[in-house]
Amino acid sequence: MKKSVLLLALSASFAFAQDKPVATINGKPISGKELEDFSKGLPPQFQQFYAQDKEGFLKQYAVLMKFSTIAEANKVDQQTPYKQRLEFTRLQILAQALVEDHRNKIAVTDEELKAFYDKNKENYTQAKLQVILVNFSDAPAKEGEKKKLTETEAETKANALVKQLKAGADFKKLVAENSDDVASKAKGGEFGVIRRSDDIPDALKMAIFALKQGEVSEPVKQPNGFYIFKVTEYTAQPFEEVKSVISSQTKDQKFQEWLKVTQDTADVKVMDQAFFGKTAAPPAPATPPAAAPKKP
Repeated sequence: MKKSVLLLALSASFAFAQDKPVATINGKPISGKELEDFSKGLPPQFQQFYAQDKEGFLKQYAVLMKFSTIAEANKVDQQTPYKQRLEFTRLQILAQALVEDHRNKIAVTDEELKAFYDKNKENYTQAKLQVILVNFSDAPAKEGEKKKLTETEAETKANALVKQLKAGADFKKLVAENSDDVASKAKGGEFGVIRRSDDIPDALKMAIFALKQGEVSEPVKQPNGFYIFKVTEYTAQPFEEVKSVISSQTKDQKFQEWLKVTQDTADVKVMDQAFFGKTAAPPAPATPPAAAPKKP
């Protein structure tokens, strides 16, 4: 109980300290809270400046306020081109504020997310794989190393292995005898699970997900060698595992739809083509009158 009372007292003291004037700018008092709130709305580099040197920031803020007061007194803000620059900057900031505010307020329900998941379940498919890797290299083998295959030799070997696998050869046996992937070789060729969202080369992803369960791929060339894949099982990632990703995708989709509609409803009608450097299209030629029928 005493601890809670102490915490409340400390919080109240901190809040009071924040609201107290901490400095004056050109004679006007400014509180710590006002400075904190002002800094939070600034671009990142100025927020960083404030965090590193509050007094230096305060001095620069005072100079800017002084200059702006003099500018307004001299009506600089009403002169061309400054008036137009101020208005354009205002439009940019308001537009950006609207975009950020709308994006942050987009909400999606669990029902929407589940419906999206069910409709796009194929995108969350994951493949459990076995793999054989046949390396190639132009560098000569070091003493004690086994002979390194050239690219052509590696491709020939990989094609021969695929032929054996399609004829019914045991995948694990060929892994033990031929694979150059040390990690998967130690597990009988087990490569783990690949998801469509994983950051792997597109050529590998396309080859893997083109396979039916139990099928073996043709050799897939990569910079280090030729891969042979076998999909042992297809499963779908659980909804809860991808829920946050779907939420982000759904919100982005809603935002893009809103953005397009909003942009498309900005109405512009050009009244004077010549002003915009365009020549008005010539009028279509008049249709000649039909010839009167001849009398018999």
